[in-house]
Amino acid sequence: MMEPNKNAKQELRENILAVRRGMSPEEVAAGSVRLAEHLCSWPIYQAAKTIMLYLAMPDEPHLDKVISHALSAGKTICVPHMRETRGLMDAAIIANLDDLVVGQFNLLTPNPASLKLLDPSELDLIIVPGVAFDKDGRRLGMGAGYYDRFLLKANKAELIGAAWAAQILEKIPTDDHDRPVNYLITEDGIFTRR
Repeated sequence: MMEPNKNAKQELRENILAVRRGMSPEEVAAGSVRLAEHLCSWPIYQAAKTIMLYLAMPDEPHLDKVISHALSAGKTICVPHMRETRGLMDAAIIANLDDLVVGQFNLLTPNPASLKLLDPSELDLIIVPGVAFDKDGRRLGMGAGYYDRFLLKANKAELIGAAWAAQILEKIPTDDHDRPVNYLITEDGIFTRR
């Protein structure tokens, strides 16, 4: 398969990010509540013992309510820890939201002083962020490859892509190494890829 045109990916990334960044804080908050309700009532989430969630950028679906719910249900929760080497990340275990500190790009991150890592092969479920997904579960990320590399090591985890409904497209350009997600979750519900 030919490598997709990098310009096409970048142009699509910019267009979809513009849509996402156009959402008001109220829209983000309301959509995040609906998405959390869908996820917390999903049988695969309920059965999972070890879950990795992302820490949202301001315009992404926020998962704080899901993290709190999962912790109160006794699940092991991990969030991404970006290594100093660009493109590499680990799964960092958190016991509560107070384990997070403000890091790079003014985003929350696991506290480096108390970092506890989990092997990716031990994860049951990963909620994967993306700039866009298509109906076949293919993902367009921010372009640095963090999740592409990480997901190769999380071989038993069920993958669900989280995004706003406006970020689910008919088809997106992908590379051979891209691992599709099996499910998609938006503020409108959970869908199995076609």
